[in-house]
Amino acid sequence: MPKETFWNLPQAKQEEIINAIIQEFAENPFETASISRVVSKLGIAKGSMYQYFENKRAIYFYIIELVYSVKKEFLVDVFERGDDFFTTLANYYQKSFQFSLQYPLYHRVINNFWDSKDQSLRQYILDNKELRASDFQEHLENAIKQGIVRPDICMEAAFFVYHSVGKELIDSFQHLTGEQVEEHLRFINNVLNILKDGLMLKGKGEDQG
Repeated sequence: MPKETFWNLPQAKQEEIINAIIQEFAENPFETASISRVVSKLGIAKGSMYQYFENKRAIYFYIIELVYSVKKEFLVDVFERGDDFFTTLANYYQKSFQFSLQYPLYHRVINNFWDSKDQSLRQYILDNKELRASDFQEHLENAIKQGIVRPDICMEAAFFVYHSVGKELIDSFQHLTGEQVEEHLRFINNVLNILKDGLMLKGKGEDQG
């Protein structure tokens, strides 16, 4: 978290600093990101940055928490609708794609976080991956109890497939604009329907479309 000296800055200055840091971490993973480049762009001394944050790691963790809080807010309605498992997944990946287009720098910061090879972040990244896998497993277990998903499904395999396909559906289509975006949202739904057929308990939910 930032030090008190950061919060004492005018709001506009806080935003200028945060935006410069986000730009740096969007362009570079933690291990190659440079605070020197950030302060150079801001036109301030490097020592000033460490009056606002304890160190580079503290800066990074704050930015990761910030971008994820924005994404969580962006996706909040997906989980509040009370839709079934498959509809929720489709909405999640469609909305995540829209987030990546509306907040491209935030999306790149998140991708760089997951792709980081820095050993000091390894456990932090693994903990976050396990948390996301656990969330997925909880939703999947509920779908099994509801008789929507086959009980013999390997949960680890299901998470791997959805995560891998979902990431590809988002990251490989960042160039789309206008009507292409709407077409891709439909494409996401079509791809997930194929995955749905592999998970769905036959005779259950087949009339759900």
